[in-house]
Amino acid sequence: MQGGLYGYFVRNLKGKKGQSGFTLIELLVVVTILGVLAAIVTLSLVGLTTNAELKACEQEYKTVQAGMDAYMANNNLNAVPESTGTSNMSSPVPLYNAKPPTYIRNTPTQWAYAWNVNGQITAIIQKDKDSPAVPTGCTVSG
Repeated sequence: MQGGLYGYFVRNLKGKKGQSGFTLIELLVVVTILGVLAAIVTLSLVGLTTNAELKACEQEYKTVQAGMDAYMANNNLNAVPESTGTSNMSSPVPLYNAKPPTYIRNTPTQWAYAWNVNGQITAIIQKDKDSPAVPTGCTVSG
């Protein structure tokens, strides 16, 4: 038999006769620790998801506003018909007056947008009951 620290671990790893597995207390401690860790990770991910939705909304707003600005510049427009809300930013109506046709945005938007006669986006609106709601805090800014 070997002595020292190595011998101590080898003897204890073999266990005593008739004793195997973990005790109920040991299992409860492990399960509790895993539950606490899972709760911490879950709360962190919920915050990240909310922040990601908000950033996606802000980026889409910036893209739509940039498309509106580019459309007005390409067509030498100083004013456009005011809108109370549309999600069809590829529609030639009411902002179509060029040949060949030019569009504000070729891909569908996630939400609907309203703008004033100067082409500034004034509101972000939920398209319909089936579309995602605009995240809280996603507001129109300058």
